[in-house]
Amino acid sequence: MAEAESNTADQCRARTGDGERCSRPAQDDGFCYQHDESDPTVSDSQSADEQEQEDQDDDQDQSAEAENEEQEDVQSAEMADEEATDPEDVDTGDVDGKDQIEGVLAIRKIVQSTAGKLIGHEFDGVSEISPMDEGWRAVVEVIERSAVPDTQDIIGRYEIELDEDGVVQGYRRLGRYRRGDTKAFE
Repeated sequence: MAEAESNTADQCRARTGDGERCSRPAQDDGFCYQHDESDPTVSDSQSADEQEQEDQDDDQDQSAEAENEEQEDVQSAEMADEEATDPEDVDTGDVDGKDQIEGVLAIRKIVQSTAGKLIGHEFDGVSEISPMDEGWRAVVEVIERSAVPDTQDIIGRYEIELDEDGVVQGYRRLGRYRRGDTKAFE
């Protein structure tokens, strides 16, 4: 025990950036060549055993935090996998208005395959599908003008009305915006 105390007396009293005691030899003032009184220090009354225990506690806390983050990442990935449904896997031959999810996926598939041809511009995405009294309403986005960089593309938002069977009844443009412009949606 006396040997450990003599070693800590010869060791710099400052703490390093990660909170551990500096391992360099101390000069006459109790600090190494790199540290001085302005640095956080280990008190003289703190024994080497207490310092060691504190360092172990810090390591355990860091390990627990890393493990929790890893578990959260795995859970998020599992939730994303469960929520994803490929529209190709949905049977659109037997669309029933009572089964809303299959109906929405079937309408999405129809809209994706016809929107570009219908509007006359490159299809970009479906942003909304909602049931109406006698059919469906879909809002799609098409690229009305391509640009370099693509954040300067002009995107047109169109509303497409479909009947209960997914037959297009009409469409109209709701507006236009630059792909990189977020103010339009805030």
